[in-house]
Amino acid sequence: MEGSLEKIEKQLKNELISDDENLKEDVSSVRSYKLKLVFFVKKGLDSFLGDIIKGLSQEYEVQKIITTEYKQIDEGMKWADICWFEWCDELISYGSRLEIAKEKKIICRLHRYEALTENPINVEWRNVEKLIIVIPHLKNFLLSLIPDIEDKVDIVTIVNGVNLDKYKMVERRAGFNIAYVGWIHSRKNPVLLLQIINELVKMDKRYKLYIAGEFQDLLIKLYWYDQINKLGIEKNIIFEGWQEDVSTWLEDKNYILSTSIHESFGYGIAEAMSKGLKPIIHNFLFAEEIWDEKFMFNSISEAVEMICDKNYNSSEYRLFIENKYSLDEQLGKIKDLLINLPEKRHKENLYLNYVIDMFNRFIPYSSKDLDDFNFDEYHISIGKREIIIDNVYLIEFIVRNKFNKQLIITNIIYDMNTNKVIFPAYILKSKNFNKISELLNLLKVIKTDLSSNIEGYIFDSEILEEIEKNKLAYIWERGIPASQFMPALGWLRIVERYNFATNFIKNSDMVLEAASGFGYGAAYIHDKCKKVYALDLMEENIEFGQCSYNFNNINWIKGDVTKLPFEDNKFDVYISFETLEHLSLNLVEKYFKEAVRVLKENGIMIISTPNKEGRKNINNPFHIKEYNFCEFNELLKKYFSNIYYYSAINYKIESGVRDNAVNMVSVCSNSTIKVDTNALPNNGDKVI
Repeated sequence: MEGSLEKIEKQLKNELISDDENLKEDVSSVRSYKLKLVFFVKKGLDSFLGDIIKGLSQEYEVQKIITTEYKQIDEGMKWADICWFEWCDELISYGSRLEIAKEKKIICRLHRYEALTENPINVEWRNVEKLIIVIPHLKNFLLSLIPDIEDKVDIVTIVNGVNLDKYKMVERRAGFNIAYVGWIHSRKNPVLLLQIINELVKMDKRYKLYIAGEFQDLLIKLYWYDQINKLGIEKNIIFEGWQEDVSTWLEDKNYILSTSIHESFGYGIAEAMSKGLKPIIHNFLFAEEIWDEKFMFNSISEAVEMICDKNYNSSEYRLFIENKYSLDEQLGKIKDLLINLPEKRHKENLYLNYVIDMFNRFIPYSSKDLDDFNFDEYHISIGKREIIIDNVYLIEFIVRNKFNKQLIITNIIYDMNTNKVIFPAYILKSKNFNKISELLNLLKVIKTDLSSNIEGYIFDSEILEEIEKNKLAYIWERGIPASQFMPALGWLRIVERYNFATNFIKNSDMVLEAASGFGYGAAYIHDKCKKVYALDLMEENIEFGQCSYNFNNINWIKGDVTKLPFEDNKFDVYISFETLEHLSLNLVEKYFKEAVRVLKENGIMIISTPNKEGRKNINNPFHIKEYNFCEFNELLKKYFSNIYYYSAINYKIESGVRDNAVNMVSVCSNSTIKVDTNALPNNGDKVI
């Protein structure tokens, strides 16, 4: 947005230059609004943010939130335009999965250690605009964890920067005072550090190691002091703890020594070089990406040789940092990144044409169904208007007549700028097209004060009363199609699952769907099989399905999935989406035993359930038990001999088991499962 503000300012100057007073007033008003930028970071991990926040505070309204509770993330994201998560940890895992993450511009900065953990797997990267890494090779680590991460988020490298104003360079020469700055733990390789100092002291007892830092590992601390005593170098190692003013502490030092086995940078090294100290750096993994080889050693003898070498050039060390790691350059790149953040888009490769096509496939009606609908005393009972891209709305609604029959009208696309409307084909071809068009016009012109991207309209007093009584249920569970309770992306997830299931259904099949919910799944597959039995425990769901989908080959049945009212060996396919998690543990066995009983010998069950690992901190009050893959697998193995797994990720069904899956999908049988490899997303993972 800042880029556009600058353009506005330039345009004002060009067009209003003749009226100086008006120009000043207009430009002032353009500048008066600052975007809100929030930084989320855990306590004690904000040391790299101070200079960045200071450098951005002129252009942004900035908050730094030391995060101790998840609710701080909810509140901060609601306040901000741009959300910066410092470190790729559980904070970004939580924040990226919030509903509001789809609306906010999100940045994550990954420093080092996170890429060597499973933290990145737990992030919903499709809701993140930019992933900043501080050194290029970290991308290799990320790709080994998440091979398709670059399809989900834009990864950019912005190296760290040193505030050179804090570190005045002083010309120095070879000497005997060696500095070490930082924590002492196994990754810092303290064994090598002590061995180097020991060799130097053997040559000249004037060499001393000064430490500004603390131990992070008790065993390392015990080893450290034991070795110092055994080597007899107690007088040559001066432990001075953390320093508030590192610049002053470095004044009388000659060398900065680093023996780490891996770093993403090394602020202590860079700050010391800025002061003019000679760097002695272990050639750790990927060190060549950060430091010049002439500053690095591979062995104890090389380190000793570098320290004893009289060649010393403070200006060169300072210039290296100025050219590669200045704060000004880092801030410049961060500002460019912030200015050029794209307007928020759902980055699930959900091209509009693809979404429209998938939604149209899921429409169960034909033009004849619309022709045959009785429009006597008809009205809209409920509907919605949802922004899917800039100024383009998805308009959907339910039409009800005096006989309490209804049509679920979905997937009408309205471009507000051009006033163009795209209707599904069955509406365009129907003799009742004009009636649907008239109803659409009612929703097009309604004015609301809602700031959300989805606006709901309820015109039926009975529905409104029911929703008011059970609001929580409608928010979490009762996603009425064509209403505000069923956003487009939620609908797309449903469409993808049922579309996947049809790969296993033949025209001659008897299909059971339980629980069938509002019945849209049964309606979708009714023309792809011989007969569908739609079973649900809730009478109102069965009534909704019967009133909405009047197809001869659907039987609507009120019933219990743990007490199925069918004879043995009746069904070829049993679809059971999002049912298992609602069952108490004492009913799970009955649920699966009933499934096996009613399936034919070669019948298959297609089941999906939320993946617990992908829903941490999401507590649906209507879910009794959620499962991870291991639990799900152990359960299914008790009842089925052939099991194939798929994962619902980013609005697609993908082959195999993925920890970041939103839902786990399984195709199960006690016979051979015929998998059409051309139609399916590869073969699923078969688990024995």
